[in-house]
Amino acid sequence: MKKTIIALFAFSLFSFTTNEDKKITISFTVQELDVVYNALGEIPAKQSEAIRAKIAYEYQRQTDTTKKK
Repeated sequence: MKKTIIALFAFSLFSFTTNEDKKITISFTVQELDVVYNALGEIPAKQSEAIRAKIAYEYQRQTDTTKKK
């Protein structure tokens, strides 16, 4: 009986998952980013437009030279 309870407890711990997306940071050169951005334009918009928008936003944010430092 104890083994069964322990087995069920262990199974429930290992099967627990969260809904949080993992984030990965990748550094690209401007030229590499341009290739990725254009390639995303070749696949259906339903799958790629949110990613393309995020790329465009981050590009503008990180290359904005009008910011005062």
